[in-house]
Amino acid sequence: MGSWFLAVLLVACGLAFVRFHEGRRLVGIIKASATTGILCYVLGCLQVAMTIPAHACPDQLELRPTVHLIRYDSGILPPQATCHWDNGTHQDFVSGWINPLALVCATVLTASLVAASVLAYRRHRKGRTP
Repeated sequence: MGSWFLAVLLVACGLAFVRFHEGRRLVGIIKASATTGILCYVLGCLQVAMTIPAHACPDQLELRPTVHLIRYDSGILPPQATCHWDNGTHQDFVSGWINPLALVCATVLTASLVAASVLAYRRHRKGRTP
């Protein structure tokens, strides 16, 4: 699942929420970043859940000297699943674009929510001035 095709597909799915009508752009950006970020995170968690260490990280007995698994790291915040062998190699099973794209989506969502809050405060304050 290391393909960038899925990343482009997820971003396109999120961009379907963006409306270019005046006054609704910020809401569209909030929806798009939330949708894309959630889909990225869920896909990363699925990749972690579907990685079975016994099958994904076998000892490499055919090599001389034999290579044994030292440890298997996994977590869901951020999604990660990594095998480490005693010869210094490691293999990641979560696609490399998932965590950066989810971080960008979270940043855009936070900035958009702050901007929406500031605009709502200005509108509220403008309406209360005598």
